[in-house]
Amino acid sequence: MDINEVRLQFSAAIAEILDGCQIVDNFVDKDMFRVYILTVWGNAVLDPERSGIAVEDLSVLHDYLNEELAAVLGKDATLTSCYEYIMSKPGEDSLIRLQIAAEHKAFLHHFAALILSQA
Repeated sequence: MDINEVRLQFSAAIAEILDGCQIVDNFVDKDMFRVYILTVWGNAVLDPERSGIAVEDLSVLHDYLNEELAAVLGKDATLTSCYEYIMSKPGEDSLIRLQIAAEHKAFLHHFAALILSQA
């Protein structure tokens, strides 16, 4: 699977996420967007086939999600930088503000620990 196939497969989901994160006009709740994208990534890693991709295509999905993050959050935004943010005090505050459930928060923190231990 190449990146164009991943774009085609996931673009509707990303559009729905953006729509759900939009507050007014072109203003997006960036914290909410981070949480949704990190959740997409975590679920894809846990069960790629259920996400509609093969294990060997995870790197392509990773690149695509990084593109989407950069488009919304700025050119330096990546999955790794979003995990770093989630583990920071402002990130923790955002999870509280967004009322992220304890299980979901643990899910995000688990993947953050895995990703950041490799960085």
